[in-house]
Amino acid sequence: MAEGVVFAVLCKIGSVLTSSASISLGARLDAKLTVISEIENRMKQIEVELKLMQAFLRQAQKQEGYGEPTEVYLQEVRTAAFEIEDIIDEFLYLSAKHKSRYFNGELMSYFRKLGKSSWHKIARELKDMQSHLQNLRNLRVQYEIQLPNGSSGVSTDARDHRLPHHLSYPADEMVGVEKERKLVIQWLNARASWTSVITVWGMGGSGKTTLVDGIYQDERIKNQFDCHIWITVSQKFNTSDIIRKMVRQILQRACPSNIDSLDGRDLTETLQRILKHRKILLVLDDVWSTDVWMDLSGTVTRSNNYGNKVIITTRIKEVASLASEEQVLELQKLNDADSWLLFCRWAFKNSMDRACPPDMESLGREIVGKCDGLPLAIVTVGNMLSFRKQDMEEWNRCNDQLTWELRDRLRDQELSSVMKILKLSYKHLPSHLKNAFVFCSIFPEDYKITKKRLVRLWVAEGLIKLEKRRTVEEVAEEYLDELVDRCLLQVVERKHFRKVKEFQMHDIVRELAISISEKENFCMMHGKSQLGEPEYRCRRLSIHEHNDRIMSLSDASLLRSLYHFDITCSSFPSAGTARSSRYLNVLELQSVPVTVLPEELSGLFNLRYLGLRRTKIKQLPRSIDKLFNLQTLDVYLTSVDKLPAGITKLKRLRHLLAGKLSAPLYCGILETSRGVEVPKFAWESMELQTLKGVLTNMDLVEHLGSMTQLRTLAIEDVEEQHYPRLFASISKMYFLRTLKILAAEGNQGLSFDQLSYPPQNLRKLRLNGRLHRSVMESPFFQTVGAKLQKLHLSGSKMNIDPFLSISCLPNLKLLTVDDIYDGESVVFESGWFPKLHTLIMTNLSSIRSMAMEQQSMQSLQWLAMVNFPELKEVPRGIESVVSLQNFMLVNMHDEFMERIQGEDKVRVQHILTVRYLDRTRGMERRLFQD
Repeated sequence: MAEGVVFAVLCKIGSVLTSSASISLGARLDAKLTVISEIENRMKQIEVELKLMQAFLRQAQKQEGYGEPTEVYLQEVRTAAFEIEDIIDEFLYLSAKHKSRYFNGELMSYFRKLGKSSWHKIARELKDMQSHLQNLRNLRVQYEIQLPNGSSGVSTDARDHRLPHHLSYPADEMVGVEKERKLVIQWLNARASWTSVITVWGMGGSGKTTLVDGIYQDERIKNQFDCHIWITVSQKFNTSDIIRKMVRQILQRACPSNIDSLDGRDLTETLQRILKHRKILLVLDDVWSTDVWMDLSGTVTRSNNYGNKVIITTRIKEVASLASEEQVLELQKLNDADSWLLFCRWAFKNSMDRACPPDMESLGREIVGKCDGLPLAIVTVGNMLSFRKQDMEEWNRCNDQLTWELRDRLRDQELSSVMKILKLSYKHLPSHLKNAFVFCSIFPEDYKITKKRLVRLWVAEGLIKLEKRRTVEEVAEEYLDELVDRCLLQVVERKHFRKVKEFQMHDIVRELAISISEKENFCMMHGKSQLGEPEYRCRRLSIHEHNDRIMSLSDASLLRSLYHFDITCSSFPSAGTARSSRYLNVLELQSVPVTVLPEELSGLFNLRYLGLRRTKIKQLPRSIDKLFNLQTLDVYLTSVDKLPAGITKLKRLRHLLAGKLSAPLYCGILETSRGVEVPKFAWESMELQTLKGVLTNMDLVEHLGSMTQLRTLAIEDVEEQHYPRLFASISKMYFLRTLKILAAEGNQGLSFDQLSYPPQNLRKLRLNGRLHRSVMESPFFQTVGAKLQKLHLSGSKMNIDPFLSISCLPNLKLLTVDDIYDGESVVFESGWFPKLHTLIMTNLSSIRSMAMEQQSMQSLQWLAMVNFPELKEVPRGIESVVSLQNFMLVNMHDEFMERIQGEDKVRVQHILTVRYLDRTRGMERRLFQD
């Protein structure tokens, strides 16, 4: 993590040196005032020193077990990096102030009168830091601070990352994986004349090794192979060592005496000769790199064609892809029932029935819940409790301490093995992912993190390494995918009527991230239960529970990021004002019910991210244009109905998310917002990627053409006079993926004819207004139809079936239609909407009948019908849509509701959940559920 701090400072130095701001500032000053040039030169020298230091630290992150001198050295490096960052931030602060005075014609007089001493102070501090860095380098040599040697790469007993022997358990003790076990055995039994690879992957502690070991030891499996080889491969590997290990396992006592001296080609030829007439079962356990099998495959596959089988266990999706797609098994966490069963087998292993006493079951289930379905943790905790007195007082004490013990803060050595195993996943991360992983610990337990929010926060925090030809957001999304593929973040699919991807940390993985964060002073978590007076000398503060002690920060000037998650607190945090922490990068207050922003907020010149989503803020500071570095402004679903004029001057703004809440969440179906008014000034934000939830005016339309980096554009109240210029601008937006255009009330609406030149990358589209001719025949849909994934149409009120025009869109996954049809019947024909996942139909007030033919919408999982006052029958053929899982009904005819609960109930009995909401009566109920 020290390397991560240095990485962030290097990014900041690079940004300063490449910026024209400081150079141009120096050029404007009097030639005798050379202090700016001196500052920049010293920054360059410090940059070189830090890069050399970073190389050493990168190696340190890959090692463990270094002594106390090295620990002290790493801490000193971290402190030095923070001090350098403070100096640079002060330099940027003064530059920003002088820049504003330059535009007011006051720069030179102000510099001479007040600023000169400040610049010289920065120069002196940088000079002192140069000396300090050089001294650290000398001390490293003087005290011979070195890193320990790496391991050989092949672990014979795997004591460093396996369960203690007394916690290993036989295959017949496993629960919840019988289907997975049968599947792997089926793959092993499949006949083949080639070497077949099977992969089993999942997070650390999910039971991969235990599952495979049970199969490996099965005599019925052993009898199918001439020899069996088990190699545990740790993070670093040596191909020669692995081959040598394979030879030893096969030949055992007959192994050549010179095996240790063989290497390279001789060793490979020896293995090939041994395998030539043998059918083998090879297990490569705990593989971290595809190179392991790549280096071995040639030797194994060329040895014979007897149908060898190779099983690879791994935590990394990329490694799992070494097998063909149909022979990849991902182990999921255990469900509640299986978790409880496994826990009881260990917690009550000394009793005959292995059953939990009834009076302790509730508490026991609470303890199991903290293990979150991870077999390793369940076995460890259960075994620990088996040696404790089985009464409520003892178990309550264990429950209270469990979280702390999982962080390895208490003496229990068994629980430390859980974290030790999981920590390998962190240790093996590339350096650029380590900060991104630890960052996720700032969120409360079980918190669901949306993809775009996490990406924007990473960018604002400076955790993303810049790459050529790609935006930082694109690189950040790649980081996110990597953490998911390494099982360090879990994908959550919330069961609404649209597929929403969110991310969550497994509870125990989160404890690992927290333990690293606290050790490295990455972030301080604050809660009401916290004992003693907190020491907030870290760069980030995450408030989970607010109390009065949070107001007395010991040194808020050090703070760079403030996250507030207590939705019961309505007071604005004092640490978020320029008076207390003027160098703040991130201020995230999402869902906190604050009502007023202090005007001095505009003094946070360094602010990159201002998150106010779902707060009760009604207006933004008028001087918001002073937030020179603002990248993300999120005021979505607030009470803000007008943006201040200064918003148009924020040149570095990348994401503007607005929209006033106009309707509540519609039972998980829809949440609608009303656009906010924007100023009628020239827009200077040329870096905008997201512009969402704003009302249109001519000034905005005039400048849209220069916003060529837009990925998301959502505008409302579009007048007919705007259309020509608007669509001309849209045609220049090559990167645009999401487009929402809502016509002004009283307008005829826009037709697809006017969208003749759409962006090539468009995937999501929302339009209102009449469709003047067949949609599929328009140039617009001929261009984007094949790529479109989400479509929302409203207000068309056609008298011909509109579904026919869009039914064959090959990749459409979500379709929302609202008040688009005046006809009386709809028939979804065979072959329509082949990939549609979600269909939401609202306000089709004239529909009297609906039918779904065989083979229509065969991928449909979510169906919502809202306000069908004339429909009295359940859609005919709905029973043929076998993929349907959820069916939501809102404000339906009484006769419809009687039939679906009576004579037509059999037609929807295959649907997992059917719910009904009567908004006029203010009631919601679940009709039935399997």
